[in-house]
Amino acid sequence: MGIKDSPHILALGTMTVFYVPSHKLDDPRFFHGTQTARSAIHEFLMHRYRAYTHSPTPVKGYWIDQSAQINHDVMERFEVSFNIEKEFNRLIEFLVDLCLRLSEDAIYVTRGNRSYLVTKEASE
Repeated sequence: MGIKDSPHILALGTMTVFYVPSHKLDDPRFFHGTQTARSAIHEFLMHRYRAYTHSPTPVKGYWIDQSAQINHDVMERFEVSFNIEKEFNRLIEFLVDLCLRLSEDAIYVTRGNRSYLVTKEASE
């Protein structure tokens, strides 16, 4: 019997990770009045997936913006796993809305071994 055939293993699906700027997570000005982005993320992930992992240890991200300037931000990592591909689409919809509410151009997402930028504006 292989490890994945063990009755003690429950497959959760493909791991999906996204990063959100730390300084915007608890500031209600970036979300709905008194609701923060952190509480909205928590509610969404618990309601949809019943579990998630959050790494509050800051991660620093660097990128070159459209005006060729180097930018950086301190981020926090959120991780969730699921098997159903339409759930990935639902998570992307949530992250597009999060981009808009946080005034972010994009949120960096990885799913399995693929990487994506979820943008507030639709790409052409």
